[in-house]
Amino acid sequence: MDASRFISSGLIEAYVSGLATSNEIQELERGMRQYPEVAAAVDDCQLDMEQYVTLQSKTPPPDLKQRIFHIIINEEAARESGSLEQPVTDEFPETKTYVSSAWRWIAAAAIVLLLGSLWFNYVFSGQVDDYKGRYEASLSTQHSLASESNGYKSRIEHMEHAIDLMKNPAMKAVKMPGTKPFPSALATVYWNQQSKEVFIMVNNLPEPAADKQYQLWAIVNGKPVDMGVFEMNNPHELLQQMKSIDNAEMFAITLEKKGGSAVPTMDQMYVAGKAS
Repeated sequence: MDASRFISSGLIEAYVSGLATSNEIQELERGMRQYPEVAAAVDDCQLDMEQYVTLQSKTPPPDLKQRIFHIIINEEAARESGSLEQPVTDEFPETKTYVSSAWRWIAAAAIVLLLGSLWFNYVFSGQVDDYKGRYEASLSTQHSLASESNGYKSRIEHMEHAIDLMKNPAMKAVKMPGTKPFPSALATVYWNQQSKEVFIMVNNLPEPAADKQYQLWAIVNGKPVDMGVFEMNNPHELLQQMKSIDNAEMFAITLEKKGGSAVPTMDQMYVAGKAS
């Protein structure tokens, strides 16, 4: 993975927010050692997170600490005057112990720390959720782009294969212009006279009804020979392979019921062209 992929993958955000797996951590740390710009991006992300947490944090009420200590001081004064503190006796009646005031201060400090900890957890958990959402959105976008890229790659491969077929010296191109009822129709047959393979390229044919399908015919010794039906719903497939044939005088396309017909419907012949 190069530096730009590290930076755009969302892995840095997961690493900084503590959501990365051990494998992702190792991978990113290798990237940081290999690419200075990746290490810089990690530092920037950490700084951004610190600034964001600082901006989003909320300060507890300013008098909270004073109120806590005020309660403690009042209780301490009451204890010293004897109006509050009660002795705690154990199983021996002659032994009396009193709660030490030091424990009150420790308890107060614990309360303050607890409040601060709860507040920090509340604020930071919000940041973690935010970064987790951004990380998941980044992964979703990455997967979507990868799927789209694979689709384009597949189309390019189909196009390159079709071009290679058409450039083959053994391939004969048979143009089939539109018939009189359908003057704007046009299609081309590519026929390899060595391998006997036949391919159809649709240049201009109207989209058929749902229950109809175009069918290719070869005319051999004056008789039509079924060459198969073909689809129209994949505009990225330049050539579609049909049935092979040894010899043909003409090729033609008719519109038939879906699945094809045993004989051509002559008044639905859209294109035709001589093979010789």
